[in-house]
Amino acid sequence: MASTTKELVAFHLDHTYEKEAGYPPLARAVAGLTADQAAWKPSPARHSIWQIVRHLVHWKQAFLAALDGHPVEYDAWNREDWQEIAGTQQEWERDLARLHAVSREMRRRLDAFDDEGLSRSITWFAESASPHSILTRFLEMATHDTYHAGQIQYLVALQEIPVEELAAAASRNDLPRMEHVLAADPQALSAFSRDGWTPLHVACYFGMVEAVALLLSRGAPPNAVSRNTRAHTPLHLAVGGIANQAEIVRLLVNAGADASRENAAGKTPRDLAKAGGNAAVVAVLES
Repeated sequence: MASTTKELVAFHLDHTYEKEAGYPPLARAVAGLTADQAAWKPSPARHSIWQIVRHLVHWKQAFLAALDGHPVEYDAWNREDWQEIAGTQQEWERDLARLHAVSREMRRRLDAFDDEGLSRSITWFAESASPHSILTRFLEMATHDTYHAGQIQYLVALQEIPVEELAAAASRNDLPRMEHVLAADPQALSAFSRDGWTPLHVACYFGMVEAVALLLSRGAPPNAVSRNTRAHTPLHLAVGGIANQAEIVRLLVNAGADASRENAAGKTPRDLAKAGGNAAVVAVLES
């Protein structure tokens, strides 16, 4: 059945803000950062992640004001943007909470429209010479999120945060890079990334046999539970991973991985293997 216009807009809004669709949405891009990481700049003339977050909040508030029939003056509003910012962890988390609140309010406003309402045009800024459709503006705001989410991901990568670097290297089987990161910071081995995974979780999911073997040989915990809503062990991800499931499952079991550990949904790796019909994986787990 064909999707309605509203359903397509909702999909775009959801998957640029907080749902996975093959690329990190905005909410994931900003998750788990410290205030220092958020305030970091590659050079004084560049913007920080914290500035980007405030920029997004600023223009989402202008969007909501226009929907309420009170369009802001563009020039004055624009002059208030991109102010320098640094502060405590509490202040950073307060700004993150503002971003989440205004983004969810936008999503709530979309729910109130039907296709006819979305096609209506309104004045978005006090100086605007002509109105602009609500539908198009929702799409522009969602695309604005994903544009800045990409910038944020790059700013995180430039900081070379050890656990993020190790997880990224493990995802592509880059053993020399993994060795380099571990030599500089051995604690990255058992640390959790911003989205709640250890490097071993990541290597297992992507089917990187050599990376898994290296991490286990260095003492990566085979039963670490992810610090997110899924509560997966590396064995859960190996069973449902992209490739080399049986080989990686065998490495994990030999290292002491427990096939009876339950995830947040109450499923063990053995349950997932049987549900997936992977006879080779089931055989390793039951042996």
